[in-house]
Amino acid sequence: MGKIGKLIGKWRSLSGPEKWVFLRATWALLWIKAGLLCLPFSLFRRWYHRLSKPGRLQELSSREVKRVVWAVDTAANLLPFELLCLPRALAVKYLLRNSPALTLEIGIEINPAKQFEAHAWVEQNGNIIIGRWPDTVSYKRIWVWE
Repeated sequence: MGKIGKLIGKWRSLSGPEKWVFLRATWALLWIKAGLLCLPFSLFRRWYHRLSKPGRLQELSSREVKRVVWAVDTAANLLPFELLCLPRALAVKYLLRNSPALTLEIGIEINPAKQFEAHAWVEQNGNIIIGRWPDTVSYKRIWVWE
């Protein structure tokens, strides 16, 4: 079975809600990537802020949060262009915008021996839900994107 056949088999094995969140994650990644590429960052930030305003806040189960993170990571890995930490974090924050206590964090790596390296991740109640890094690396938070 080729790669396409495996993907079709995986798609068929997904439940209806999993397929729906995967399609929403794919769409979110596409418009976020296009926005980051085509718009000045200040305009993208205003546009993203407007689109990701929360409606009625509701607590989601950890299963629902994990499903969104899985969908964003899987879609990002399948799309034919590079989607690093920032578009993934923005997509998760957008898809979970009605979930309380969710913050998008931007940090820099603490390692004087290396060049500047930034990273984005999303936390919920202080726990990283997307954008984890290895224990051997440390990041200093420099900005919280709310």
